[in-house]
Amino acid sequence: MGMTGAGSGVGHDADRGTFSVLGWPAVCFDLFHRVELPRRLEGGLGERIAWDVAGRAPIALCMPDGAAYSYVEDRGEVRIVPGVSPDAELVVELESGAWQDYLYELRTSHGLRESRAVRFVRGEFADWDVWEPAIRCMYSGTPIYHPAALDLRDLADRPIDLHREFTIRDEPDEMAHFLRATGYLVVRQVFDADRVEELAGEVDRIRGLCRDGDRGSLWNEDPNGMRSPYRLTYLGMRSPRIAALADDPTVRMLCGLAGQDVVAVTDRDSGQIAVLKEFGTAPEPLSIPDLPWHKDCGLGGCPVTCPRVHVGIRLDALSQDSSQLYALAGSWGTVAHERFTPAEWDALPVVGITTEPGDVTVHMGCGMHAGPATTGAPRRRTLYVQFDNPRIFDITNEYETYEQVIPGYGSGYGSGDLLALSGR
Repeated sequence: MGMTGAGSGVGHDADRGTFSVLGWPAVCFDLFHRVELPRRLEGGLGERIAWDVAGRAPIALCMPDGAAYSYVEDRGEVRIVPGVSPDAELVVELESGAWQDYLYELRTSHGLRESRAVRFVRGEFADWDVWEPAIRCMYSGTPIYHPAALDLRDLADRPIDLHREFTIRDEPDEMAHFLRATGYLVVRQVFDADRVEELAGEVDRIRGLCRDGDRGSLWNEDPNGMRSPYRLTYLGMRSPRIAALADDPTVRMLCGLAGQDVVAVTDRDSGQIAVLKEFGTAPEPLSIPDLPWHKDCGLGGCPVTCPRVHVGIRLDALSQDSSQLYALAGSWGTVAHERFTPAEWDALPVVGITTEPGDVTVHMGCGMHAGPATTGAPRRRTLYVQFDNPRIFDITNEYETYEQVIPGYGSGYGSGDLLALSGR
């Protein structure tokens, strides 16, 4: 099947990613806030979130018909107060259906904003991050990422060395424990030079066939107007050799270390992906989009797309000079803030992953990870074999990502945010 005609598959107004289409029961906005949410808070949930919003101004959610509730932290307790608190720095208005999707984690705050499902009555989007983890914990029970309370230990009950690397000959139990604790794993010398050359050749062949605007690649330009692809998608649909990686015994074993119920995706959710950092003849690197800190489910859909497991085959050396992968240890399976002060960042367990051709990384898509700007000229090509929650096949068609079944996808505040938040 051809990969051209991007316009027909991107930016359409779908609605399959909604609670109603999925058949999930509607929840009464008023009863939830007057009865259910106070019950949860009194039952111990309040203690799990109060620390994170201590001293913060309230937030208020309201409906177009005037129904409104404020979330207030008061002396170590979180209370639900009818109406809009005069102290609320952020007041967000949204329709009932959009709130239901937020409640079920089918849309995050980013997903609501990007699909123009919210109106900021007071404050701005940046203010939402203060309460977003606490709200999602109240709604779904997903824990808040608490780096100060992390106590990651290995199988011998020793503190985990977050920079530890493995080989394919190491004990699988140790590798699995490390991956499930931290959310990432580095395995050295998995593929030999001949296999790396074969796979790199396939990536380069497909890259040579790509044209700006087709469905199988994403492009951007440098300040001089030179355009280059920074991501190739659905590679398995154009290369039997790459498609076969989904059934490769070694790849399957490494994915299995995550211990998750996942299936390979070839024609959904971008399929097998190559992330590229390309450079022209000039000594300076191209100014291609960098991936900020994000989770793959940053726009929503975690209950139907996660877990995601990415097995990344390094085709080139990956270091700080070539936009190495960064991971926030222990953040997968949690809701994490996205805004930290420089001092807070310095205290976070951020790990920069350095690899050589043939090395493999495994990372959980719902862990915080990033690919910042290159600082030197080395080329970067990484081939990702992706495994998703089987539900992805229930709500997406061929060549669709979850973001494309969110109502209003592509109509929000900027496609750049959408691409970054759905990046790998």
